[in-house]
Amino acid sequence: MTKNVAKGASKKRSPRAAKPACIELGERLTIVQATELHGTLTERLAGGKPIVVDGARVEEIDTAILQLLASLWRTCLQRGIGCTWAGTSEVLRRTAALVGLAEILQLTDDESAPSLDAAG
Repeated sequence: MTKNVAKGASKKRSPRAAKPACIELGERLTIVQATELHGTLTERLAGGKPIVVDGARVEEIDTAILQLLASLWRTCLQRGIGCTWAGTSEVLRRTAALVGLAEILQLTDDESAPSLDAAG
């Protein structure tokens, strides 16, 4: 979901006050959703803002999706872009650990990251 805001063109924009680019993962993430998610991740990366991924609702996730997320984390690291979780489900954490991607996805020893509400 991308919001285009035409109103308020006179609003001041400060790089320090830039809100993170948010990605909310759905309940079911399979190979079928991989192309759409790839497009979303590419778009958010192009913006250059910190990225916050909300995985709290994930009930099913394929290895293909985890690989896309791992690629996101690696790319953010290489480009110096912050990438964090707003929340993670047990299924997301367990599946990432099972396929060996928990560490790159920063899902080790964390029950859940803070809510987006704290970010503004």
